[in-house]
Amino acid sequence: MVEGVFKRSWQITKLTFSVINKDREIIWYPLLAGIFSLMFILVLLFPTLITSYLAQQGVPAFGIVEYLVLFVLYLGLAFIATFFNTCVVYTAKRRFEGGNATFKETIKFALSKVHLIFVWSLVSASVGVFLRVLDRLAQKAGPIGGIVIKILRGIMGIMWSIITLFVVPAMVYYDLGPIDAIKKSIDVLKKTWGESIIRHVGLGSAIGLLFIVGIVLSIALVVGGAMLGGVIGALVGFLIAVVYFVALFVIFNAANEVFNTALFVYGDSGKVPEGYNKEIMDGAFKAKI
Repeated sequence: MVEGVFKRSWQITKLTFSVINKDREIIWYPLLAGIFSLMFILVLLFPTLITSYLAQQGVPAFGIVEYLVLFVLYLGLAFIATFFNTCVVYTAKRRFEGGNATFKETIKFALSKVHLIFVWSLVSASVGVFLRVLDRLAQKAGPIGGIVIKILRGIMGIMWSIITLFVVPAMVYYDLGPIDAIKKSIDVLKKTWGESIIRHVGLGSAIGLLFIVGIVLSIALVVGGAMLGGVIGALVGFLIAVVYFVALFVIFNAANEVFNTALFVYGDSGKVPEGYNKEIMDGAFKAKI
């Protein structure tokens, strides 16, 4: 069973990477998303620290301000992530259709959808703040009430991630607004059972294995570096480990979006996207009984 999961995981990974290899600029989009997200966080760092400090001091007037700053933070991060995810999905879409999107063409397409991306980011940020409010309520509700609220919050978070699984592909393929995109995502999900869980198991197995390998190598690099070069050697080993994990995150973030787009195409139209095969796609989608 476990062997079958890993085998299928590597099959999915190899096929997805073969698609990415044809459009290597795809790797730039999650990397740019990370860079812009970091810059955005740094810009908001000062007001965030102030509002957090005032909240800790029990200044009630700043409770709303704290949530406002949190909303702006979620909004900005959601916008950046969605913008560059749109770039990945569009590039994958053109490849699946036999085309070859350039970096300039892709950015231009994403900019043409900026209004949809912004409205979706508003929805995503609102849900994020609401879930954060539930976290706060759980802390103040006492042991039993806190557990109940945490369970409710966990269920809502999982359900939200599932029903919005195909929102970005729906926006890219059908030019839909947030509400219609959610409806389309749910519609594709209704056609089959188990796709989201199997998808995460599939790619998650590969990244999980590489993550474990990275931890082992990181320890070896840091300890070995310290033994050979002291503090400088340990620092070099640590920096190499950081580069490894950043690369792992960037590559698999892109791979996840590409495979997610392939799932959307197959679930929506029944067509096998270029670069994949029917066996893999059938394995990702289980027909309803």
